[in-house]
Amino acid sequence: MFFFNQLHLEQYKKTREKKNSFFKKINVSNKKELSIQNQRHHYMSKKITIVIDAGHGGRDPGAISHTGLQEKKVNIQIALKLNQLLNNDGMFNTILTRSDDSYFSVKMRKKFLKKNHVNLLVSIHADSFNKQYVSGASIWMISKSRMNREIDNYIKKKITVRFPESIEKIFKENENDVFLKKTILDLEFYNLQKTVLDISKYLFQEMKKNIKLHKMSPNNASLGILSSINIPSILIETGFLTNFSEEKKLGTDSYQNKLAHSIYLALKNYFYNVSILNKKKYF
Repeated sequence: MFFFNQLHLEQYKKTREKKNSFFKKINVSNKKELSIQNQRHHYMSKKITIVIDAGHGGRDPGAISHTGLQEKKVNIQIALKLNQLLNNDGMFNTILTRSDDSYFSVKMRKKFLKKNHVNLLVSIHADSFNKQYVSGASIWMISKSRMNREIDNYIKKKITVRFPESIEKIFKENENDVFLKKTILDLEFYNLQKTVLDISKYLFQEMKKNIKLHKMSPNNASLGILSSINIPSILIETGFLTNFSEEKKLGTDSYQNKLAHSIYLALKNYFYNVSILNKKKYF
């Protein structure tokens, strides 16, 4: 973390001025009511790119149920179903971190995310616990402490990360201004977290119609796959393989289809509503 002292006062003032100017340019607000029917074509002219991450794979099976069902197989099957639903909708482009039983480390997956600016990462997993009665799907987001470490590492080590054009421009014009970068990235993290929280509401709304939920609010954790500082990232635990009843369901096409369809509808509704109400063009 970076701390201010009296020697930094003047630079801090300049940072505040630059930050305020920056966010006036990129923070689009809309106080007028919009006609959804008339605005749809204009505001959805650019496709939304979503990375679908099927957790584990290859030599990493993830959790394994008492019958031998491996998490990696459940993850890829749900991911492929979600991929098909999104690709069949003209609103989306998708990227799969894996499309078969291949092994890619979290480091390799993060390396790809650093080099590409996409609209959202959705990581698909299945849970496990030492108590068999625990069940239900859950949603996870990155913890603030982990993101603070990632931001500090980016600034100190000058790691290459692709940001939206508006942020890239500011960083290029102020290459050596550490305080400005830190301020912008802190605020950008707030924006990313707000996006994930908003998407979570849509996910809970759709998922509760078809499946049991473990809890109705997102969990925070220091998870490597969610720690990209340039992309809103969300992890969905689709259920517990250690619960006998839920394990049976997770292994079936019908239940996997329910999960994939719920996630698809949530993403479609979220991005459509945000793009119309905020006049926000993605990617």
